[in-house]
Amino acid sequence: MKKAACLGLIFLTMAASAAQAAPSTDAHLSGAQAALDSGNAAQAKHLVDTALGEGSVTPLQRARLLHNRGIAQELLGSHQEALADLTAALQTQALPAEERAQALLQRGYLLDSLGRLADAIRDYSAAAALKTTSAATALNNRANIHRRQNRLTQARRDYLASLSMGNARPQFAYYGLGQIAEAQHDKEAARGFYAKAVGADPSYRLASERLAELGGPPQTVGADPGIVKLRPPSQTPPVVLKPPADRIVLRPPPRKPQPSRASGPGLRPALDAPAGSASGPQVQLGAWRSEAEARAGWRKALDASGGALEGYTPRIVVAELPGRGRYYRLRTATPDPARLCARLRAAGQDCMRTRD
Repeated sequence: MKKAACLGLIFLTMAASAAQAAPSTDAHLSGAQAALDSGNAAQAKHLVDTALGEGSVTPLQRARLLHNRGIAQELLGSHQEALADLTAALQTQALPAEERAQALLQRGYLLDSLGRLADAIRDYSAAAALKTTSAATALNNRANIHRRQNRLTQARRDYLASLSMGNARPQFAYYGLGQIAEAQHDKEAARGFYAKAVGADPSYRLASERLAELGGPPQTVGADPGIVKLRPPSQTPPVVLKPPADRIVLRPPPRKPQPSRASGPGLRPALDAPAGSASGPQVQLGAWRSEAEARAGWRKALDASGGALEGYTPRIVVAELPGRGRYYRLRTATPDPARLCARLRAAGQDCMRTRD
């Protein structure tokens, strides 16, 4: 009898301890999400580390914590650690469908940036198969890989499927279709797709540049139920564009020299903007949600560094993370990252060596 009472007391004590731990874990999880939303990846990682170190977490809490830490690691440039966290989050099998699709999309994005294209395609395919709100982006990203591999039929199919699913950012699919049209030497179709991309987002530089290079939007006349009316960035009247034909003959593109990957890639934005070129060893001082905040971060770090950053030049790297939006990572090149980080940390500044 005494033994049963003792066991009951132990059970109640453990249950009470778990109940007390849950709110603390939830608070850390909410704090980590808020830190990521504001661009403070270092704070997000710290909060997740603290929550995981406390021990008493449910499988769902653990999966969400690992997912958030994976995103933080990715923003901080720790690609392998990010990959490990995202994989561990998925392996718990605890994430709801929407969050699982986001984790697959994020891991696919990271694998894509690391050149592991077959693995990235598998993750994008798995995310699309879940048929959540992430499916359109997953198809767009898979199309980007197919296009870079000159698998133009598959790429076109995925871009069109992404658009048919209501892609919230259609300019990127239209840009990809424009690239395919250029590869097949169909200048008029390419102009039409780039014009659609600019019409969807007048600030989309890549599409604007290609459209200008090809001579501007096509001048299409005549009534057609399939026409699309787009207003270009200037204050001119709307331009009427006729969609390219559904069937196009795909021709192989001219051979292009392949870029060297000797130093490893930077993060390839999910929406296929070009990755910035590396400039030797670098350190990262932080990540922000706007370019203005990143530039202000540089000025603040410069003032507080005690001279450690004198003579260095800031470099702002844009990363567009699936489901998270755009981040601006502040970096600077240095021949001795360890020494510079040591000086900055001694001055109370965040610093870590980037691995891309």
